[in-house]
Amino acid sequence: MKPTTRSLIKYRGEECLNCGTPLDIEDKYCHQCGQLNSKKQLALKDFFGEFFSNIFSYDSRIWRTIKHLLFKPGFVSKQFISGKRLSYANPFRFFLSVCIVFFLMIQAQEFVKIFTEDQIEKARNKTSNQDADIDVGNGLMSIKLDDVEKKDQVTDEELEQIENSSIAGKLASDIIRKEQETQKEKDSLNQRKSSKTKKKELKPVSQAKLDSLSTTERFFLQTDYYSDFYGENKIADSSIALEKMEHDNSKYNKAIYDKVILMNKISEDASILTDIILPKLPIFLFLFTPILTLFLWLLYIRRDFTYMEHLIFAFNTLTFVFLSMILLFIIKWITLGYINLTQVFFWFIGPFYFYKALRNFYGQKRLKTIIKFLLVSFIFVIGLMIGTSLLLLVGIALY
Repeated sequence: MKPTTRSLIKYRGEECLNCGTPLDIEDKYCHQCGQLNSKKQLALKDFFGEFFSNIFSYDSRIWRTIKHLLFKPGFVSKQFISGKRLSYANPFRFFLSVCIVFFLMIQAQEFVKIFTEDQIEKARNKTSNQDADIDVGNGLMSIKLDDVEKKDQVTDEELEQIENSSIAGKLASDIIRKEQETQKEKDSLNQRKSSKTKKKELKPVSQAKLDSLSTTERFFLQTDYYSDFYGENKIADSSIALEKMEHDNSKYNKAIYDKVILMNKISEDASILTDIILPKLPIFLFLFTPILTLFLWLLYIRRDFTYMEHLIFAFNTLTFVFLSMILLFIIKWITLGYINLTQVFFWFIGPFYFYKALRNFYGQKRLKTIIKFLLVSFIFVIGLMIGTSLLLLVGIALY
């Protein structure tokens, strides 16, 4: 590799300009801090040269880490703890970076869905008497308005025709099917609610009665009453609702009423749970991983591994999961949903990868690894269930 101008021997000094460590004229870099031994004044070419050199150096580490994480289970962790740390990305920093990319992709997917539905709605409103194109993806794909004008009346045969008409037809048919399913669920739920309402008339509960109860009794009675009141009146503004019920307009009452509305919305549209849980998932995994690592440390307590080495393995394994999910999202987008390998990954690819990672990293025989794989998987599933429940409770409280 051709040396840079600043690294030439005529520019070298006998002391590091960064940390002051004494150097020989033959020293190209400071052995204390790693800075280039050069007294040459920084020129524009030198500045940008170092900038791009650092970028490509880190970039090569990223791609090497991704490649080996995906196709060599346990290899990156083993290399990292053996001392080859400059060859791969830092496990903790890389895990957080991949998490950020993953959740940005989820937000992008939600944006595309909203944008597509918005374009269909705009085209429908544009005209009711003539055909209009629904542009999706900057005008590269289009379908006719009369194909999707009355979503609740579209038959399965018509949906199939729309789906096969164009790429945008596939998007539109997916939206129509989801809306039809959602509408059916809402209609069924409303029927059940209306039948319950007919059987049970709403009995007013006064503020004085609530104040006379214990904290637990008050909470359950209040939530039941507010839920029935909202189901009958559909008043979303807590202040107006409390005024109508003749309850105190306190922060506590408003909070209870708002949470009751949220629970009603969740019962009608379970996808709201995703919006509640996903933003808090990276923090949960970051906090849960050390607990899982403790179990790994206990399982392999006879092996010569420190707790931090177990932690590196755990973070790299979770990074593989998120990297794989990113790839699955990309495949799903490219194929417009025709190829969805999510279940295949979680039922087959993921477990097999984890088993191979355990075997390669810890170096034990097949039978021992299978037993420990089953134990760790069981603990992980239990922990995930408990963690998800806590996330849900915290998410609803802070939503």
